[in-house]
Amino acid sequence: MLNKARRIVAASVGLVLAGTTVSACAEQSPFSAVKNFLVAWQVKNYDAAAKHTTGDRAKVAAALRGVNEQLDAASLHLSLKGTVTNGGSTAAPGAKQEGRIDRQGEQAQARFQVRIDLGENGALWSYGGLLPLKRIDGRWKVVWSPAVIHPSLREGDRLGVITEYPERKMILDRSGRPLLKNVKTDLVGVIPGQIRDIDATVKGLNQATKQDAARLKGRILSAPPLDFLQLATVPDANQAVVAQLQQVPGLVLQIKDLPQEPLQARELIGSVAPATSDLLSKVGAPYQPGDTVGSSGLQLLFQRRLAGVPTVKVIAINAAGKQKGAPLAENPGLVKVNEDPAARQARTVTTTIAADFQARAERTLKKFGLPGSLVTVEGQTGSVLAAANYLTGTKNVAFEGEYGPGMTFSPIIASSLLGSGGSVTDNQPCEATASVGGQDFTANPAPKSNLSLNLARGCSTAFARLGGSLPVTDFATAMKKFGLDLQWDMSQVPHFQASGITPITDAARAETAVGLGDVRVSPLTMALAAGAIQNATWHEPGVILNPDPTTAVNQRFLGTNAYNGLKTMMKAGAKMHLAQNPKAYDGAVVATGTDAQGKPVSWFMGYKGS
Repeated sequence: MLNKARRIVAASVGLVLAGTTVSACAEQSPFSAVKNFLVAWQVKNYDAAAKHTTGDRAKVAAALRGVNEQLDAASLHLSLKGTVTNGGSTAAPGAKQEGRIDRQGEQAQARFQVRIDLGENGALWSYGGLLPLKRIDGRWKVVWSPAVIHPSLREGDRLGVITEYPERKMILDRSGRPLLKNVKTDLVGVIPGQIRDIDATVKGLNQATKQDAARLKGRILSAPPLDFLQLATVPDANQAVVAQLQQVPGLVLQIKDLPQEPLQARELIGSVAPATSDLLSKVGAPYQPGDTVGSSGLQLLFQRRLAGVPTVKVIAINAAGKQKGAPLAENPGLVKVNEDPAARQARTVTTTIAADFQARAERTLKKFGLPGSLVTVEGQTGSVLAAANYLTGTKNVAFEGEYGPGMTFSPIIASSLLGSGGSVTDNQPCEATASVGGQDFTANPAPKSNLSLNLARGCSTAFARLGGSLPVTDFATAMKKFGLDLQWDMSQVPHFQASGITPITDAARAETAVGLGDVRVSPLTMALAAGAIQNATWHEPGVILNPDPTTAVNQRFLGTNAYNGLKTMMKAGAKMHLAQNPKAYDGAVVATGTDAQGKPVSWFMGYKGS
């Protein structure tokens, strides 16, 4: 039996049969025959149901048994309500005729209702059925034909399901250019009527793609026997999986160019893959095994928008294996009440990524040859222009990384001092050692120094003293100026903002001021900080222009004194660290932080333009 655990099935099902008879003798009524047949059919006692028909018992039982299989259905509900009448219907003109048993001598007709759960989390597929009956040797029997199952079926016909998919749409950069390129892709599927051993085919496909075997089998059994049924897409470059699939009996592989490979920003854009159980738990209905869905990045996050909603059709299939006539139903169980039809269409996703900035960022990281991430934002808006990662696996560390920032965090703390009247030229000695709240700090000493030079030199002792002396409320004010008290929306794109930014003790505030202790940030966080210093205003980040354009987002003004002072500090840092290329950046901080394992990482935070 197929595993239907994925289905949303009614907690209880029952056949509703209620009626009266105007006949004096109950045994002369067809009601008992109808009741016994429908009850046996619903509880899957197909042999018992067949006994109440005029057909060959084995063939009738097989036909009834095949309904769930042909529809890959989760459950079937049958109901009959009404009266039994002799000599014709007693219903008023225009009255509903469902659930009536009308008798004419030795023959009768029973109207009943069929409701089938196709397991797509929507309404049941409902239609009216008709049971012709005849009294034979004093016993009422259902006159068997395939029309008992559905009025449109004739001898040799069966039910089936086909699914039609919109063409998956593109992810675009801010200029409307595709961020995906075509690659040779193997379309993996079957022609159901040509499979000799369905269990061997399903097992091999399951082992190669990790899709649910029972559900794959259900799709194959419900599909038209002569049509190609696509069950996976695999990039041709993935030779190991392709070679494995080529050995599976019954599979058919077709090669086609499909836009599935990111041109840029690979970790942000993400990829697509066969619909495993794990992926289906993330993307949800109406997708199912055999589909290709987003597996990471924006491809996963915007699966429904990019792929649209498939059209599911219930059809009649004739003895030759061809579709017979128009579909019996379209989108049963998929269409939701008052759903906007436009929401079912596949649509593009436009990002804020700028191709030139992204290319430059990726070249920069590759030049170093070490794992790293780089984020470039438009300081005036917070829009992300580049999100580059190198040797980070599939994770978008540029947005999701959690690092100790070292002294790239110090300008944020300095903004509080500057905002309350402090000056970058005030004498701020850089000592070799300092103890704040019992916590020791060391630095390369400089006898004469100020706030600006201390940032450029990376003097941790000076900034530790500054952080330890700031009240907790001033610390909180600094975090607010740089948007760290907010929950950024980012169109739900995964990201990490900051943690450990509410220190209470003097020692903890001193550590935070120099990016040590518990404070953690992402490259995105610090890129936004650089943009705030460049433009005097921090802007909430955005990476999606549609469906959620970057408008009406939060922004925070740093204050005139803080802005002017931070620009001076950052300019000194650029002059000291970028002496060989002074025009590369107008402001910069270079520092050393730590990763999650406490290993050192190098930081650069800077901006170009004022």
